[in-house]
Amino acid sequence: MSMALSDFYAVNHNYSTRLSLLTKDSGNDIIAAASAALDLIKNEEVQAIIPQRPAQARFVIELCPISQVPIISFSATSPFLSPSQNPFFIRTTQDESAQVKVIVGIVKAFGWREIAPIYEDTEYGNGLIPYLMDALQEIDTRVPYRSVIPPSSNNTEISEELNKLKANHTRIFLVHMTASLGSKLFVLAKKAEMMSEGYAWIITQGLSFLLDPMGSKVMDSLQVWALAMAVEKAGIVHSSFLKQNASNSNVDLAALDILEIGRKLHNTILTTKFQGLSVNFHLVKGQLEPSAFELFNVIGRTERIIGSWTGNRGFSLDLNDTSEEAYSTSKDKLKQPIWPGCTTDQPAKLRIGVPIRNGFEEFLKVEWHSSTDDKPSISGFVIDVFHAVQDALPFPLSHEFIPYVNKHRQSNGYDELLYQIKTQRYDAVVGDTTIVANRYLYVDFTLPYLESGVLMVVLVKDDDNKNLWIFLRPLSLNLWLTTSVAFIFTVQRLQPTFVDVKEIKRKGYLVGYQKGSFIKGLLMKQLDFDESKFKPFETPEEYHEALSKGILNGGVAAVFGEIPYIKLFLAKYCSRYTMVGPTYKTDGFGFAFQQGSPLVPYISRAILNVTQDQEKIAPIERKYFSSQTNCEDQSTTISSHSPSLGVDSFGGLFLIAGITSMVSLLVYVIKFFFSHWPALSDKNITTSFWSKLVEIAKLFDQKDLSSHHFKREESRA
Repeated sequence: MSMALSDFYAVNHNYSTRLSLLTKDSGNDIIAAASAALDLIKNEEVQAIIPQRPAQARFVIELCPISQVPIISFSATSPFLSPSQNPFFIRTTQDESAQVKVIVGIVKAFGWREIAPIYEDTEYGNGLIPYLMDALQEIDTRVPYRSVIPPSSNNTEISEELNKLKANHTRIFLVHMTASLGSKLFVLAKKAEMMSEGYAWIITQGLSFLLDPMGSKVMDSLQVWALAMAVEKAGIVHSSFLKQNASNSNVDLAALDILEIGRKLHNTILTTKFQGLSVNFHLVKGQLEPSAFELFNVIGRTERIIGSWTGNRGFSLDLNDTSEEAYSTSKDKLKQPIWPGCTTDQPAKLRIGVPIRNGFEEFLKVEWHSSTDDKPSISGFVIDVFHAVQDALPFPLSHEFIPYVNKHRQSNGYDELLYQIKTQRYDAVVGDTTIVANRYLYVDFTLPYLESGVLMVVLVKDDDNKNLWIFLRPLSLNLWLTTSVAFIFTVQRLQPTFVDVKEIKRKGYLVGYQKGSFIKGLLMKQLDFDESKFKPFETPEEYHEALSKGILNGGVAAVFGEIPYIKLFLAKYCSRYTMVGPTYKTDGFGFAFQQGSPLVPYISRAILNVTQDQEKIAPIERKYFSSQTNCEDQSTTISSHSPSLGVDSFGGLFLIAGITSMVSLLVYVIKFFFSHWPALSDKNITTSFWSKLVEIAKLFDQKDLSSHHFKREESRA
């Protein structure tokens, strides 16, 4: 401050007034600070006081109304200390609440949905938190844990608090504390390996002076310059203190006199304006006008300006850019930060667990290109849908996919995978995960992005079309009675080997199910199957092999699977298999997140945006499921995919019709023969038996010809 005064008067050598600095070191003791201020006013008759620490200012300010000596502070940033409520208190900086919008803007720009504040347990530390919590709630950013550290904490106590944060898997921190406590915190955080890749630290304006010593010096200079200019402007050369009536005052404060020109000096400071080294000094309602904030990136011992924030423009690269642009909270308006670990990869990416499956890779495919490859390629319908949903979000969603496998790169169950969200190994799971009730015990699901349900798929009988009497099967007894006077043609129903779950269970046949899915539990709890009758399968080829073997050769009677997989299976094997009901409903496939995650409603709305827009979802479906169009639609009931009956299917019908016709002909001939036999006898035809048969045949032929039109025309001629 002495150097600042020298610089100021070197520039303003024509000033007729001069400030004289009187200093008293009270350390960190706030009582000592108040006592020192009292001594300066009472014995030294100072005309202004500049406390250096926030806690000191809180007590020194109480002297203002009594002595009318202006108290000027850049460190008293607590919103609880308001110039409007404390006469003669002047704040030459913004209060802490002014930077809340900037902090929230940073959190929003980088898409962080969780942040943990670390602050000291003082009026200064606690003052910012209510404003911060309200602002974070508005952008749905969760605060799962708040770390409150008393100023008296030793290294062990601070380390224990850091370990709690580390155990909670928190990666984004906001630090709001004084320099003395903050310096210890960062040293210990580095020892705890929390200044490495994957972490991010935001510090508030007050603590930035620890990393930017020049900033603190600049603020010191502003106060001395403002005071020096105000003294010169007010024309104050000497001012006396006026005695006051102490009858109703505290004994210790009764001896305080009133600064004669205190009010004039106070008002003059409030109207003082000038351009400082980095900011415009302009007080509004007793404190510095919040105009702009500079954002800097600390890399080792150096700092790097990455942009600025103003109330009317938001983020921008250049504070001096006067072009008119819309308000922006996009990180694209800032330079690329260098994050802890000297990386440009954004920390606190969403850790997304991905299930591993060997079959049905149209949905999800995880592929390692070598045995030493740590980052496999991940693709499939599920991943493309997630990326489309990500693009539909109103904020960036930085993430990394982490396959959930054991050391042999083999699949673990879906329930186990989802439980890893509860243990905080993952933040979310993106996969072909089914929304079922019991999983809500440890995760929250988004709305479904694909409908589903569980059905039974069975083998179709091969010999039905060769059965001469198959034409009888499509017709019920009532239908036969109704159509007894007509010949009806119907569509055959393919005959599944089994149609009744109860029959399969009663006879103790083996059944298959999708390995690692919830279906095993459904079969046991809802359908009361014996677990010993289960066989897990993963691929369509395994489904085919087990079903085609048949129940007598070690195969299964049926495979229970979810509809999307069954459709793919039937598309590959066409009419050899069929689905049979009933359908056991589920809520479909969804993405899973931590319980209470603020991301769930955003992701759900984005899912609706994608699935209800054919221009977005149709190309993804065609990309992975176009093979389903190669066979007829297998998604409906059995009858919808049954072929029509062929000619050979009516062999039995033709046989019946042929026999019936021949019998009818024979009866008619016999009847005719016996009806004409007596007539021949009456005519005394004494010929042989065969001669009589010939005569009868002639009569039959004449009788038949007489009924035709040409015979009648001949008779007329």
